Amino acid sequence: MRIVTRGDFDGLSSSVLLTEVERIGEIRFVHPKDAQDAKVTADAEDIVVNLPYIPGCGLWFDHHISEKDKQTPLMFKGRFEMAPSCARVIYNHYRIEHPEKGARLERFMDLLEATDRLDSAELTPEDVARPEGWILLGLTLDPRSGLGPEFRKYFRWLVEYIKEVPIEKVLQHPEVRKRADRVLNEQEQHKELLKQYSRLDGNVVITDFRGQRNKPVGNRFLVFTVFPSCNVEVRLFDGHQGAVVVAVGRSIFNRGCRVNVGRMLSNYGGGGHVGAGTVQLKPEDAGAIIGAIVDQLKKNEG
Repeated sequence: MRIVTRGDFDGLSSSVLLTEVERIGEIRFVHPKDAQDAKVTADAEDIVVNLPYIPGCGLWFDHHISEKDKQTPLMFKGRFEMAPSCARVIYNHYRIEHPEKGARLERFMDLLEATDRLDSAELTPEDVARPEGWILLGLTLDPRSGLGPEFRKYFRWLVEYIKEVPIEKVLQHPEVRKRADRVLNEQEQHKELLKQYSRLDGNVVITDFRGQRNKPVGNRFLVFTVFPSCNVEVRLFDGHQGAVVVAVGRSIFNRGCRVNVGRMLSNYGGGGHVGAGTVQLKPEDAGAIIGAIVDQLKKNEG
């Protein structure tokens, strides 16, 4: 079978679990926007993971609140539930539906718990300022870190490598170490970049990274240490095929934002979770929609 997923830490952890219990011959990467726009096809050999439902797939696993209200076939195979990570959904599926296979996943509990924490942003200030272990590894796969697009080969290699050695040894491998070192060593430069390209609008911090190339890397939660008074960020950057990406995330420290981000962004063709989500906009539509998003976040309702 083939795994069809996105190239982030939850996709990695989900792929680790699936390759342990299913015969997987390929991992295929799909942009979420392409899946949302029905530009991706699937057949019975495809396991769609952490993405919108793709008609015809053999199995589907997801946990995004923006998918909850969509017209997904009632008889799809797989599992959808509101869980901290898609990896947790996969674990629950095999634990309940296929207990013998589920028992083989017990050895990945540390990885699974870290994936839950990172994907749901249940992190401490220490995790953000000085990440380590699985959290640090996860940040090397965060598409918003600034580490660049060279993730496919790295991702596929990690799926097998982290099943063979403990996390301490994983982090010492040269391919991981060079990425982890950048995450750690460039944080202060990234903070200065945030100060330069961000502005406060009430409770909202707006970070505009459009047109920025080769910027220092940094994890997406640093902004909340630079602007502690805000309770939500709107981050803008260049996206897929010339689109403008709007990434909205509620502060993980100042938790006063009540807006359901995933549901709000689904109104504009995007999606996500209660606390975070993204939408890709046409350049000609971006200004008006970004303004509407910021206005709703300032009202702090819904």
